[in-house]
Amino acid sequence: MRKISTLLGICAVLALLVAGSTPAYSRARVHYSKLYNPNTVEQVKGEVVSLEKTISGNGRTYCQTLTLKTEKGRVWVILKPENFTPPTNLSLHPKDQLEITGSRITLPGKTALIAARVKKGSDTMILRDLTGRPAWAVGDDWHTR
Repeated sequence: MRKISTLLGICAVLALLVAGSTPAYSRARVHYSKLYNPNTVEQVKGEVVSLEKTISGNGRTYCQTLTLKTEKGRVWVILKPENFTPPTNLSLHPKDQLEITGSRITLPGKTALIAARVKKGSDTMILRDLTGRPAWAVGDDWHTR
C-alpha cells in the first residue's frame, strides 16, 4: 500500500512538472496574445477571402479572424475578441483590400498572423501596440485575459 501511494505521488509530481514546462501553443487552448513576438512583425497586403469566428484562448468566448489572399498565398489572421470594439472599428467584408501589420506565429499545423494594425483605404484599426499588448488589455497581467 505504501509503495502504491509513493508511486502515485511521484506520478503526480511528474505530471505537474511536464504540464508546467509545455509551451502555450501545445495546450488545448492557445492564448494568442502570449504568442505575439515583436521580432516577427511583418506587413502583408491582400484581399479578404473569408471572415470567421474562432474559439478564443480562454475557451469561453470567440475571436474574430480572417483569411487573407496575398501574393505569397493565403494567411490566417487573428484579429480581436468578438466583443471588443476599437475606437476605429472597420467593417470588414470578403473582397476588401487590406494592409495588415502583425506578428507571424506558428501554431500546430499552420502559421498565422496576430494583427496589430489593419488598414482599409485611409482608415486604420489599431488592435495592439508595438509590444503586442492588446488594446482591450486590463492591468499588468493582460496576456491571460
